[in-house]
Amino acid sequence: MTGKTIVLSVVPFLLVAIMGLPILWLGWGAIAATAGGSNGLAATMLPTALRETGMLMALVGLATGIAGLSAAWLVTHYEFPLRRVFDWALVLPLAVPTYLAAYSYVEFLGFTGPVQGFVRSLNGATTLQQYWFPDIRSNWGAVVVLSAVLYPYVYVACRAFFLMQSASLNIASRTLGAGGMRTFFAVTLPLSRPALVVGVTLAMMEVVNDLGAVQYFGVNSITAIIYSTWINRSDFGGASQLAVTVVLVIGLLIAAEQQARRNRVYLANRDSRVPPGREPLSGARKWVAVGLCMMLFTLGFGIPVGQMTYLAFRLSHTEAIGMTLTALVPTVTLASFGAVITVIIGLVAAKLSSGDASRPAKGAIRLATLGYAIPGTVLALGLLLPLGQADLWFNRMTMALFDWRPGLILSGSMAALLYVYSIRFLAVSHSTLDAAMKRRGRSMLDAGRVLGQSGWRLLFRIDLPTLMPAILSAATLVFVEIVKELPATLLLRPLGVDTLATIVYARANVGLFAQAALPALFIVLAGLIPVILATRLGDRRKV
Repeated sequence: MTGKTIVLSVVPFLLVAIMGLPILWLGWGAIAATAGGSNGLAATMLPTALRETGMLMALVGLATGIAGLSAAWLVTHYEFPLRRVFDWALVLPLAVPTYLAAYSYVEFLGFTGPVQGFVRSLNGATTLQQYWFPDIRSNWGAVVVLSAVLYPYVYVACRAFFLMQSASLNIASRTLGAGGMRTFFAVTLPLSRPALVVGVTLAMMEVVNDLGAVQYFGVNSITAIIYSTWINRSDFGGASQLAVTVVLVIGLLIAAEQQARRNRVYLANRDSRVPPGREPLSGARKWVAVGLCMMLFTLGFGIPVGQMTYLAFRLSHTEAIGMTLTALVPTVTLASFGAVITVIIGLVAAKLSSGDASRPAKGAIRLATLGYAIPGTVLALGLLLPLGQADLWFNRMTMALFDWRPGLILSGSMAALLYVYSIRFLAVSHSTLDAAMKRRGRSMLDAGRVLGQSGWRLLFRIDLPTLMPAILSAATLVFVEIVKELPATLLLRPLGVDTLATIVYARANVGLFAQAALPALFIVLAGLIPVILATRLGDRRKV
């Protein structure tokens, strides 16, 4: 075995160790806290956190499953007014981060918002005590808002399944006398279960990852309790125990999603040459379809973006513009460097897992890319102490050697954020580049070697240029994800550094979301980029 082969076989496991450092440190902290008998906080808070988180996940999963499946069924199987518009417009709520939707809905349905203002104009009331209006900042409000912006996960998965599924089964069912609804429940729904499970699982994982929305609505979710345990109590042991529980919950969700994907192998082998036919709707049914799609689009995209746009232009003054521009510089800087670093690591990981890589190496790469499923709060918490310890050791070394103390280099700088971004979003870049490598194949590289290219010349003249579209796509996706990221940025950002997300969070938590509407709108506009790219890619595939 050559030295190069040894290095290549070790690198995947080294990547797992680097990317898995936060989880390993949290596991050690949880075990140490339990062994030391300091598990009172976790024992006290965990039942409440699991109960409220489980209830929120179940209700959001149910709501997103019903909404996403119904919308996907309508746009793929029926013809009605504005169907072509809804086909892509129903994906747009993915561009709205959950915390921005929460702030927008509170402004929209709050006492000073247009809805309650209209109610007061009707009944002549001047105070809230003179009439009743439901409080959006509650558990039911969290369910409604999170479901409104997360249903596209189910919609996208089910829509893709319906487009690929052969229409022959539905035709056979209708030939045997079954009506549209009976065919849906007896044939389509059982067959679409894997796609439904995948979409619902992704939506529930987003619920677990959320911090800003659940905090704003007053939900004692496990992620919010982890954040408050560390920030308010500085109890790393208790927070670690709660964080390990989150990892276990995420592991169960991933196992369920992988089981669903395993079942999709059977469905993929079906005859799909007969595309699903669209039945024209008439009378009241077509307007019910239009009303349902319009309601989903309005709840998930229209109200949040409309409220942010209204506040941004109504209160667009010099201070708001200056605050946005000030936060825009570190946001773009972090997102740019984070995208470059994450894409480089993703490219290396894709190359290590492609071709003739061993099964252990491929398994190690899969483990290294699981960071996307772990909440940013958990990853940031797992990095705080090890990076602080590394800074302490480095300062001791420099003091002993040079009588010089550099201060916080890792834990108090942009390096910590870039580290957690690369862990969190490695799966985004790796999956994009790995798919591009598999589509390209090895014939082009083999031809380059025959023509005398090798090593770095082969990499820069053939390999990277042929992967450039995928590299740019992966960099764009990671850039946008970093712009929207809130929990990790809140915990690890250097003092005095604010991004668009942290400014919106800080202003909204003190009831001043109107002042942060402009930076919030910038975040949504950035989020539209991957949605538009994905829609265009889907349109090309259908041609």
